[in-house]
Amino acid sequence: RRADEVDEPALPDRESGLSRAAAHTVPAGLVRVRLDVAYDGTAYAGWARQVDRPSVQGAIEDALTTLLREQSPRLTVAGRTDAGVHARGQVAHVDLPPSLAEDRLLRRKLNGLLPLDVRIRRVSSAPPG
Repeated sequence: RRADEVDEPALPDRESGLSRAAAHTVPAGLVRVRLDVAYDGTAYAGWARQVDRPSVQGAIEDALTTLLREQSPRLTVAGRTDAGVHARGQVAHVDLPPSLAEDRLLRRKLNGLLPLDVRIRRVSSAPPG
């Protein structure tokens, strides 16, 4: 162990259930992608996926699942919103296979699958960490 390493407790993240360390690690064979999202939250029960109510996270994850055809990716978000709240620059990231992560039409494909009140404004490579 190096002297400059700091122990960080592996506390579960409230949204994803992953430890902080796991949330920062990109699984082998995947690429971390940043999504800049805008939405009108009127029809949603907030950002976080809910079993029986529509959510922004659920809409985006469902669109990603349609594109991937087999996997159900999980978004990690920087903050979240309550029911009926709107956003212009919500930032989230998702780990995707390189074939989809590097697709220049990913934003257009996602927006084509999303309801009109949820828009992906930008797709970019997520910085490490």
